[in-house]
Amino acid sequence: MSEMVKKYHVALFIKDDNGNWVRVKKSTAFELSLNPELQDYDYLTDQNPTTELMRYKPSLSQAITMYKDEPDYEIVFSKFYKLDTGSQAKTDILIVFMLMGDATNGYKAWKNEAVLTVQSMNTVDSTITVDINFGGTIEHGTCLPDPTTHAPVFTRDSSGASGWVDPFEAPAESTSVTDGETSETDGETTEP
Repeated sequence: MSEMVKKYHVALFIKDDNGNWVRVKKSTAFELSLNPELQDYDYLTDQNPTTELMRYKPSLSQAITMYKDEPDYEIVFSKFYKLDTGSQAKTDILIVFMLMGDATNGYKAWKNEAVLTVQSMNTVDSTITVDINFGGTIEHGTCLPDPTTHAPVFTRDSSGASGWVDPFEAPAESTSVTDGETSETDGETTEP
């Protein structure tokens, strides 16, 4: 019998100001919107226009319960308090799909630089709401916890993000990201 995907099977991590991955734990919703961008073409030989799917622009809204000293709240509150804009509003995010893969070979994962836009603070409901808007190219890969620190270690697929490889960039077999440090390797994940 197939296993149903539950809320705890998909993990969201946000990189803090110190370069450490922090798992979002105190949110009460997880709805990843792909926001497809469509375009209509009115081809000469067709009677009606044809709609083509051009790309996706994923986003995710998180209503985080405000527990002081909880790491996910502290990241969002810091951006709220400082009114971060521009590059200060950007951070890396990691989404790990834990039912897609295994503890030996890694779980399927996306890594992306996203813009965190704090929308509101609701003191009655004790929530702070942040929109996470993906930017640029989503890196596809796998993720495993570091055996010592349990921090996520992301390894980019060798085919490149989204299956497209920029011919003007040096090829890399994989990229390992551990607590904010990136290193190019020959197909092996480096230990911190």
